[in-house]
Amino acid sequence: MPNTAPRSIVVIDVGATNAKVVQIGPDLTIMQDRSVPVAPLDGGLYQILDSEAVLNFASAAILDFDRRTSVDAIVPCTHGSALALLTADGELALPMMSYLARVPDDIAQIYDTIAPAFDEVRAPTNPGALTLGRQLLWQETYWPDAFAQVDSILPYAQYIAFRLCGVRATEVSAMGAQTHLWAPEARAYSSLARVRGWDSLFPPMRAADDVLGQIRDMELTGRGDVLCGVHDSNANYVRYLSGGPMVLLSTGTWIIAFDSDGSIMGLDGARDQVSNTTVSGAPVACARFMGGEEYARIAGRDNPHRASVAGVAALVRDGVMALPSFTDSGGPVPHRGGRGEILGTSSIMEEALANLATLYTAQMTSVALDALGRTEKVVVDGPFATNIAFLQTLCALMPGRRILRALEAQGTALGSASLAIGAAAPEPRIDPVATPDIPGLEAYHHHWMAAAIA
Repeated sequence: MPNTAPRSIVVIDVGATNAKVVQIGPDLTIMQDRSVPVAPLDGGLYQILDSEAVLNFASAAILDFDRRTSVDAIVPCTHGSALALLTADGELALPMMSYLARVPDDIAQIYDTIAPAFDEVRAPTNPGALTLGRQLLWQETYWPDAFAQVDSILPYAQYIAFRLCGVRATEVSAMGAQTHLWAPEARAYSSLARVRGWDSLFPPMRAADDVLGQIRDMELTGRGDVLCGVHDSNANYVRYLSGGPMVLLSTGTWIIAFDSDGSIMGLDGARDQVSNTTVSGAPVACARFMGGEEYARIAGRDNPHRASVAGVAALVRDGVMALPSFTDSGGPVPHRGGRGEILGTSSIMEEALANLATLYTAQMTSVALDALGRTEKVVVDGPFATNIAFLQTLCALMPGRRILRALEAQGTALGSASLAIGAAAPEPRIDPVATPDIPGLEAYHHHWMAAAIA
């Protein structure tokens, strides 16, 4: 972390569906931002990430932002399911794989025989290419000559940092994001990574807030310190680490619950309960499902309607249900991947679909939280913190919990920026959520659960 307060911080926030570049002040106010879609490309070998387009977009934004307020710090922040395989001269030995790539059947079968035990890595083998160990096995097996040229492997955020400042590093929250390459309790590389020799290809571990160097090939008025960077959901969690027992519900494409008081010893991989790793290296009990993606598949990606509690209550009254799951990415209801369906009506308006998607994600979230632990305080951060119907429905489903919402948008970016500020970073602003009256919700949810596990 820099010794002097930055005049502005730029966060490069690369998620599964969008990349954002956000300029943030030292008081954690958002000054300006830009975003661009990041759909995977057909790379010939497999679906790939267009990291070059992300870097070009970010570089242009940094230059433009610096003209308004000097950029003293830059923090990369990305999802945790991508790796850059670099040659000695810093080129990509193989394209960066999208976690949406379809893993060949033979690789999936081989991986099943070598995957580390759940009790070691506290993560199941995820569908597709979500598990980084499976990505590496595929690349090593199918393209051995290219893999033999690999000099170092970098997590996505650290690859962005490398491209900006030329320093190679590894960071613990990225390694501990259900990769199968990290053993969270041992705080060391997993048996799989060691046996395959992959552990020796990762550069030295650096803290998320370490300044790796100054930005190259760009004339800025600010210092341009490039920090090591962080896994996106863990960036959200950074600002809440000193706030006492709580669950952080980090929302976006994924909904991920971080339970500060949860035990990782009893995690159930079949329910997509996993360990994440904080920026300090500590394991934290989590549950997750692809809530934002499932919402979009139910409501429609371009649905302009906002949900309402009255609309949710109407669905409950009429018995209209969305049953899991609308993706095959795991979640709190086992054995339902790709089986999502809507019951109770043959046609439904766009407005009702927004209400149904809201009711569904609130139900899935409540199931995930109930299975994870009993911590009373739940703070909702991210896009779902602006969906009042979701928040209030979650309250009604979980009367024993205290649901609060983060008032600041872009919690991932603010958490990342706080790494450049340290202890002087202001605490997040949160507000309690009121519990509505939704007649019949308890009985409706009981029937939903019975149908979901049938």
